[in-house]
Amino acid sequence: MAGFSSTNDTIYYGTLRVAILLIVNSLNLILARFGFTRLSRLSLIYLPPIVFLLGPTLIGYVEEESYTYYPYVLICASIIPQLLLHPKKEKFLFWFSLAYYFVLAIFIDKIMVQFETTSFPIVDRINTFYPFYKIAHIGLFLFINFSIYYLRMLNFHFEEELNHKNNELDLQNIELKAQKEEIERQKDELVSKEISTWQKLVSIISHEIVNSAIPITNLAGMTAQMLEDESGVVQKPEKIGEEVTEDIHHSLKIIESRTLGLINFVKATKSLTDIPKPNLRKILLCDLFERITTLYKAKFKETGVQFEKQIIPPDLYLEADLELIEQVIINLIQNALDAMQDTSDPKLTIIARENESDHVQISITDNGKGISDEVLERIFLPFYSTKANNSGIGLSLSQQIMMLHHGRLEVSSGIKKGAIFIMVF
Repeated sequence: MAGFSSTNDTIYYGTLRVAILLIVNSLNLILARFGFTRLSRLSLIYLPPIVFLLGPTLIGYVEEESYTYYPYVLICASIIPQLLLHPKKEKFLFWFSLAYYFVLAIFIDKIMVQFETTSFPIVDRINTFYPFYKIAHIGLFLFINFSIYYLRMLNFHFEEELNHKNNELDLQNIELKAQKEEIERQKDELVSKEISTWQKLVSIISHEIVNSAIPITNLAGMTAQMLEDESGVVQKPEKIGEEVTEDIHHSLKIIESRTLGLINFVKATKSLTDIPKPNLRKILLCDLFERITTLYKAKFKETGVQFEKQIIPPDLYLEADLELIEQVIINLIQNALDAMQDTSDPKLTIIARENESDHVQISITDNGKGISDEVLERIFLPFYSTKANNSGIGLSLSQQIMMLHHGRLEVSSGIKKGAIFIMVF
């Protein structure tokens, strides 16, 4: 192997190349360590051909094998820009680096011939098929680099898709977290409303019981005092006057009436839990409305109520329990009639149609006195009523019947604006 002398020792060019390689690598590490990464990358891209191929060639160090492996070394080294540069972010530098290696691969053998100090037989043989020789170099260079470029672009595409999917997942996770927080908030709100509902219910039940129990207790005490003399001893029947006897009889009648009222209240309470399971069957709404019309025809005429009904489309039907749904509609119509007692031109409208979600809904609208916001908040509470001598379970029962049909009962109103109750199935 060729070399050159320094004093009495011979240093071969191969050894010198290894030494230079170590020095270059050390310099690149130092540059990268101190933050000069771009300069380090440029060094890795542009110095190898100069140090290991052009440098030896320009000083006349060319071996016979160099004519064969120099072009292939350049082709292999052209992979360095592919590994260090981003084709999209560093477009100019990327393509300029590949052009640099491409030009060197084409002209390296010409440069070696130009600067060679010894003539090699292999050069004469290569010249006989030189065009094919260079076409092979160019073809191999293009194939390797375009293959790597294609794979890198494919990888970038997959990375972008992966990042896009990750971003979508992040957004979905954020949405799910927000939905979870909203569900927790609604859950807390429902618990709070449930507690509030029970508190209101207990308050109403307590109020009804106390309203009946206090008069019964007072009358029982007064009746007992009527039967006693001043010392507290029970008087004989003949000593009790006719007027006292009548008062006792009247008090007992009131006690009986209040007791029956309390019993009826308890029965009404029990009825809230005794709703039968719906017997679902196909109901044509035209048949249901006809039954309602027949039932209330005389009442509408007597009270002067203008009644209108509409079904869109005419053959609309639903799967429900006829008797239970009829009970709900009757209760709503009765409430509407009560609300329109003082209305000069009472009008009641019942309409059946499909809403935007393709659910059947029945709306009952009146032009009565309307319902205040305070009453609307408590309108579906059991035993709550603004009417005297009313159990206050009609709307609560109606709501439960709708829930048993997997539906709901909605209401909207305002003072002197009438009311609209909507049954949604």
